[in-house]
Amino acid sequence: MLKIGILGSDNSHADRFSEILNREDHPSYLPNSGAQVVAIWGQEAERTQQVAQNGKIATIVDSPEAMLGQVDAVFCVTRHGGLHKDLVAPYLAAGVPVFVDKPLATEPADARAIVELARKHGTPFTSFSTVRFSADTQKFYAETQKLGGVRTGVYTGPATRRSVYGGVIFYAIHSVELMLMIQGSGVQWVQAVEGPAVDDQGNGNMTAVCAWADGGMASLQLTVDAHYGFRAVALGKEGFHSAHLNISDCYVEGMKRILPILRGETAGDVAPEAMIEAIQIGAAIDLSLNEGRRVEIGEL
Repeated sequence: MLKIGILGSDNSHADRFSEILNREDHPSYLPNSGAQVVAIWGQEAERTQQVAQNGKIATIVDSPEAMLGQVDAVFCVTRHGGLHKDLVAPYLAAGVPVFVDKPLATEPADARAIVELARKHGTPFTSFSTVRFSADTQKFYAETQKLGGVRTGVYTGPATRRSVYGGVIFYAIHSVELMLMIQGSGVQWVQAVEGPAVDDQGNGNMTAVCAWADGGMASLQLTVDAHYGFRAVALGKEGFHSAHLNISDCYVEGMKRILPILRGETAGDVAPEAMIEAIQIGAAIDLSLNEGRRVEIGEL
């Protein structure tokens, strides 16, 4: 049995992941996973207790490092990606396999540091938005492979520039990862604009244009006051495909990819360089909005 510890209780993902692995009575339970969440640490005692009770997690620890020696792997799921590096560093250094929930980090330097720690110590590690592994998303990806090369795409999902959880990347990461999965890594520059404020925090709907060296282009439509959901359009040399993505199964499908990676059975489908690039794109969106200019990814 793979004993898993969860770092962070503020995110609903802590509930979803523990339900999948611990709750035999839950519709999302994954039988024969060979894994169980056995411990959790969270910043807020009341919320952590709620997650532990809901997820049937036996042990609550009082510090992030306290699970060392008690677990075989950790999931880091705190909402703010800026906390992730310091939370997972002791585990990566100790050779404890790590999954970092989206986003890997808020700053490219932190993303690089996490990846380098995993490489240095040979520790199994991955990070991704589980949205990319929902059945609908994978079906969309398969269809785009028939288009003779995607030349431009539109990826729509929610995000807010002024999120207290690290800015635009906190939720834009879903759309960014979808774009990179469909059109590949290697974005050269990003230019973003924000519309008039549509909420009390001053957030407006955003568009970020991304460009590749070979002329490929994509538009990220990041919405504040539109219907919650993800939609994608891909136009290729030989056709086009569009879809509304039902991501309701993303946690279960994501878990099916996470566990083999943490067991060292596979490196997974998301390259570390792509994980870092996703964070660079998020930082580029913020910088472009702040300075009103095109931002080269190489600056970050």
